[in-house]
Amino acid sequence: MAWDTASKPHSLFRRSRWQLTVWYSGVMAVVLGLSGLGVYEAIAHAHRVTADRELKSVAETVHDALEQSLTNQGDMVGVSPNLLPNLCVAGDNCPVPFEPAADHHSGHLYRGSYYIRVLAPTGELMATAGLYPQALPIAGTEPGWETLQDEAGNRYRQVTLPITDLDDQALLGTLLVGRSFSDFAAYLRMIRWIIGLSVPMTMGLIALASWWLAGLALAPVQGSYRKIQQFTADAAHELRTPLAAVQATAESVMRLPEISDADAREMLQVINRQSQRLTHLVSDLLLLSRLDTQAPALTTRCCLQDLLSDIEEELAALALAKNIHLQLNQPAQPPISVMGNEAHLYRLVVNVVSNALQHSTAGGKVVMALMQQDRQAWITVADTGTGIDPEDQARIFDRFYRVEKDRSRHSGGSGLGLAIARAIALAHGGDIQVQSTIELGSTFTIKLAIA
Repeated sequence: MAWDTASKPHSLFRRSRWQLTVWYSGVMAVVLGLSGLGVYEAIAHAHRVTADRELKSVAETVHDALEQSLTNQGDMVGVSPNLLPNLCVAGDNCPVPFEPAADHHSGHLYRGSYYIRVLAPTGELMATAGLYPQALPIAGTEPGWETLQDEAGNRYRQVTLPITDLDDQALLGTLLVGRSFSDFAAYLRMIRWIIGLSVPMTMGLIALASWWLAGLALAPVQGSYRKIQQFTADAAHELRTPLAAVQATAESVMRLPEISDADAREMLQVINRQSQRLTHLVSDLLLLSRLDTQAPALTTRCCLQDLLSDIEEELAALALAKNIHLQLNQPAQPPISVMGNEAHLYRLVVNVVSNALQHSTAGGKVVMALMQQDRQAWITVADTGTGIDPEDQARIFDRFYRVEKDRSRHSGGSGLGLAIARAIALAHGGDIQVQSTIELGSTFTIKLAIA
């Protein structure tokens, strides 16, 4: 049964960690996929726009030259071979497909796979230049952009421009300028390969990072869960003891055939004492719950000199009974005040001083001191008691924690005094710390912001 109790939370958190990892990875996969698709479309769009811009520039250059050189009879007069490489006029014996011109170099106007076709007004082919795409039909002669495809599935981008006479604006022909998209398709294939290979690798790294992040996210929850388990066990232990005492007393009374007034009074006193312990414990738990969920109510300006003087007066009898010298060191002027709940602040200091008196031996000393440090009020409570082991100092402010491992009841405490003190200090925006040396004593320091 103990194994099941320990393993169920472990299995629960492990399953939650896997679920968080899957969710993180799934969300990142969607984000990464959409980002990759967006990047791919952006690259493809930019490449298409660049190719169209270059194609338009080439077409306009050729178009301007042909408008000046093309005659009404369809002759081309004075056209530069650099502008129209591999020019072949209809009726001439031209090699098909055309071979690149001898002077074709990287600085030439046609750095891409351009083809040029000049059509007569009737739609007949007048001349070709540049590269010759085989099996690519001649498309319509309407001005505009077209995307064509040959029999092999190769795609081409083509722009159509009318050629008119400069004088009477008569239609002399139609210019078709296009280029192959093979290099563009190869470039996009490379981009797809890069994205296709990078996405799984990136997702693997994201999965590992998600597993690590899920562990970080669940660590505080798991720690809180363990604290709640410990708190529940401790609270059950604390409540069980007085309840068991009340039950045992009641059962003993019920077993007696008759009971005297003295015995009845004694048993009622036991029940009353255990009831008071239960009431005190429940009140402490309610106070801790309120401090965890809400800020202190009824905050006012509290003078710490008056507060400490009242505490010294209240605990003087307890210190005298334990033969411990209780001393208060504080400045008379100026008054040091903080904003907070006076009853809670009183409880904070009383718990710390009572703890010091409880763990000090006869003939010892407990010194309360008040000072101001950088807009903070420091209240120190130093005792000459047995001291606190370093291992216990980290847990002394935990709820129900006792330094005594046997959880004895000789001191009468429930292990909530310092936990309540720390909760009150944190609720007021302050802090409480402890420094202790075995056999030399301990010093508790309470820091509060000055009003």
